[in-house]
Amino acid sequence: MPDTSNSTLYIIGLGVNLPDHITPEATRAMSQCSRLYSIVQAPQRLWLPPGTLGKIEVIDAFQMYAEDKPRVQNYEHVARTIFQALDTCGSVGYVTYGNPMSYDSVAQNLVQYGKKSGLPVRIIPGISSIDTVLCDLGVDLAPGLQVYEATWLVACGIRPHLEAAVLLVQMGTFGSLRTNYQKRPTGASLAKLVTYLCEFYPGAHEVFLVRSSNGAGEPPHIRRFELRNLCAAAADDLAGASLYIPAVQHARFDNALVEGMETALKPDRGPDSVR
Repeated sequence: MPDTSNSTLYIIGLGVNLPDHITPEATRAMSQCSRLYSIVQAPQRLWLPPGTLGKIEVIDAFQMYAEDKPRVQNYEHVARTIFQALDTCGSVGYVTYGNPMSYDSVAQNLVQYGKKSGLPVRIIPGISSIDTVLCDLGVDLAPGLQVYEATWLVACGIRPHLEAAVLLVQMGTFGSLRTNYQKRPTGASLAKLVTYLCEFYPGAHEVFLVRSSNGAGEPPHIRRFELRNLCAAAADDLAGASLYIPAVQHARFDNALVEGMETALKPDRGPDSVR
């Protein structure tokens, strides 16, 4: 492991819509770094701190991913490269979309490296796609939301609770453990997912593929499907999209428990109560 005694590792989330989602905290963190490793493909002038364009070294981490290689190996390679850069570059930042603690394996690997080495790690939160999808659809997080990685849901045989909505992320990589940025899968790649979900939901249940706006005045991309017809989705529908599945059942209240809660809220009118 490199000597990182005078270094800080920053893990920085920029949100989904650039530059509108970039927080002052994220801007300050980037300004502390001599080098940034970034998967952000928007022009640097949109997200780098003012006056730092050309002054902070920016490495495109996407160029470090080997096509058709297992994703976990690519993520490990990028994380190790970033960590090793601390030996010569001082403070270094990893810059990513959304919230870095939402489905970002590079960020998770960096957190683990930091814990093992005792390196100071600062994690800068950002608006995640979970937040933006709810806003795009105009639905509330309450009374509950189940969030799963789509492949993981099926591979682990997770049974969704039908009383709460489900959000499946990383739809465009469903069923593949490899890096395939040069390929654009269509809805046909979702056949196993549709078959699995139809074990729990009616085939006619309406679901939504949502890709939030990433800026430049572009509106969110929302497509409605009956669940059984989800395989008809086009490649553009899947790219960067999440799948929102509304609840199909109403949760049942424990009436006795609810009545007890109501009773507990009533003021005490006994002889010893404060008047």
